[in-house]
Amino acid sequence: METLAYTHLAAAYEEAANSELHLAGINWKKLSSRTFIRFLSLAMALSVVSMAGNAFAALRRGNSGAQVTNLQTRLITAGYYNGPVTGYFGSLTEAAVKRLQQAKKISVDGVAGSVTLSYLPNSGGGGTGYPSRTLSRGSSGQDVVNLQNKLRSSGFYNGPVTGYYGSLTEAAVKRFQQYYGLKSDGIVGSRTLGVIQSVAIVPSPSRLS
Repeated sequence: METLAYTHLAAAYEEAANSELHLAGINWKKLSSRTFIRFLSLAMALSVVSMAGNAFAALRRGNSGAQVTNLQTRLITAGYYNGPVTGYFGSLTEAAVKRLQQAKKISVDGVAGSVTLSYLPNSGGGGTGYPSRTLSRGSSGQDVVNLQNKLRSSGFYNGPVTGYYGSLTEAAVKRFQQYYGLKSDGIVGSRTLGVIQSVAIVPSPSRLS
């Protein structure tokens, strides 16, 4: 599609050149309405092609942002990554992607393209699941979103759902642990996770006091 668009753009340029117009310094007053519309349409088409290419760009080492956070969370869920969810595609994430590619017998290049991503479970997007790993102050990612949502719905947390395990989340975890007779260390380990998964989620604002 992109090649075709460029071909048409070249043809339009040649048409303008034959009329003694130059692309670098077009005299728009002499440009026919038909040629002008053609230039405008092709410029818009190329813009769409460029945006589409960026939207479906593969993730690779050096990338950062929400898409990388999502990738790391999905790799954790699939059992290929046990590092921190940082939102930065570094050596640990690249190694995890390669392990996935080796396991699935696809091209091992450490780049998370559409084929590689198709072998990963969906992240769920809504944060309605349970945390799946040990969490403590400084942790981040979808598991922290899930934890914060669970603590909010059970009345232990009234802060914002940020995906970052800070002082507010730590305090909420300690309240939860105290309420259920667990060691109140603010760390969501296996025992705390087990209780979170087993208790009924019923809003109870009084537990915040």
